[in-house]
Amino acid sequence: MNGNHDNDTPCDCCGEPIEPRFGRRSLLLGASGIACTGVFGLAAPAIMEADSARAQQPAPQALPDRKEYLIKGGSLITVDDKLGNIEGADIHVRNGEIVAIGAGLQAPGAEVIDASRMIVMPGMIDTHFHIWTSIMRNMLAPGLEYFAVKRAFVPQMTPAAFYASDMLAMAESLNAGVTTLHNYCHHVMSPDTVEAEMRAHRDSGMRALFTFGHHDALEKDKLIDLDLAGRVQKQWFGTDSQFGDMVTFGLNSRGPAVLSEKLFRTEMDWAFERNLPVAMHAGQGGYSYSIVPLKTWGYLGPKTIVVHFVHAKPEDRAAMAETGAPLSYSVHSELRLGNSGYQAQQLVHMFNSGVNVSLSFDANALAPIDMFESMSTAWYMGIPFKGTDTEKSRPINFSDVIKMGTINGAKALGIEDKTGSLTVGKRADIVLVRSDDLNMLPYGRPEGMIGRTARAANVDTVFVDGRVMKRGGKLVGLDAGRIKEDAVREAYDLRRRAGGDVAVAGDWARLF
Repeated sequence: MNGNHDNDTPCDCCGEPIEPRFGRRSLLLGASGIACTGVFGLAAPAIMEADSARAQQPAPQALPDRKEYLIKGGSLITVDDKLGNIEGADIHVRNGEIVAIGAGLQAPGAEVIDASRMIVMPGMIDTHFHIWTSIMRNMLAPGLEYFAVKRAFVPQMTPAAFYASDMLAMAESLNAGVTTLHNYCHHVMSPDTVEAEMRAHRDSGMRALFTFGHHDALEKDKLIDLDLAGRVQKQWFGTDSQFGDMVTFGLNSRGPAVLSEKLFRTEMDWAFERNLPVAMHAGQGGYSYSIVPLKTWGYLGPKTIVVHFVHAKPEDRAAMAETGAPLSYSVHSELRLGNSGYQAQQLVHMFNSGVNVSLSFDANALAPIDMFESMSTAWYMGIPFKGTDTEKSRPINFSDVIKMGTINGAKALGIEDKTGSLTVGKRADIVLVRSDDLNMLPYGRPEGMIGRTARAANVDTVFVDGRVMKRGGKLVGLDAGRIKEDAVREAYDLRRRAGGDVAVAGDWARLF
């Protein structure tokens, strides 16, 4: 079951072999602070001088109240097969629920939101996002790419860094109209770091799946800490959960390309006995593996999220389609890290094979946190290529990529009964996109405007579970200033501790 690299080859947590191209210095961890020049000659902004104790135990952020709203006169992309797209329609929201959709609705006492110049759509859903790496963004440079930067930061992470990084990712996601994400934590360091992540989920107001993984430096012959995973599930996801049903719990595995069959099956059995969703990377570059044995073992199904899988074979796609196992495709990451090619063809094949394809960012060091851009990139990639094995395939169109960014993601995370479409009875995860912005004019076909033209900057208003988290183009549900302050401070401290190729040099912090 192992991948096609040698069993003794050192591997990254994603299963990718550690390749020499990263350079010897970039692999040194915990080095003393060595002054660097060029791109890394940035010092901490002045806000770094804030009291570090505040980052250790930040006070819970009060989320906005749920109110009654009437969203009036929007151009609706419902992603509901029965409703379709509706011009000039209203949505009535009460107690966090969509209670009516139609033209000319009346809701005395409800706050009216004018959507007459807006395209109204479901909140978008990311199905694979390593949000703990967010404050590593902007460290990449020639010869020092994502995996090398991550390895430099891994041993330096603290609970405060996890909290700050998670909040940065979730605030940025909300700002971009992403209302649900999968926090794929593949660096569980300690109970304290997990608690910090749980507090971030509580404070963010986002809908989410949190999957518990391994310590990034864990040897391939060691299990993840299943005892801790069980305690986290009991403490944070029990009947009296602080999350309600907003955040769910699962497991992520290093997969059979990294683990022996015995260890892999032990982790999978633990999750399946508890009816938990499971996620695993399945290769972007040269390494991959067949998932057909997972079907034989009973591990392949709607709760098994397969990530990347750029080099899946026809039999793998058939097994996924038959069992309902979803694919999480990170289009930008696949293009950068899939150095063996075939990214676009695989996307076309997965779509044409009937696999539930959803979209994801992977990490914001690799992709823009902009589901519109992910959808448009998937649209650009999603054509039959002449002279290849996709030549006779059906192309991916605007409605398809919108589904990948919404309802397909909800299905992948097992929450399609709550979100993913504008449907009466579902929770009010709703995004209003300005259609009169400069880059959006002139008004045309709404699906094309959302699937190709729109960007995160066009998001005007965001509802999550009936709470207004963004309005008039500004985040209102979170303290964005504090989130930025914490993120910059923690990134600076991490770089100072890590040293080496990511060290801080110079002192022009007070320019910020």
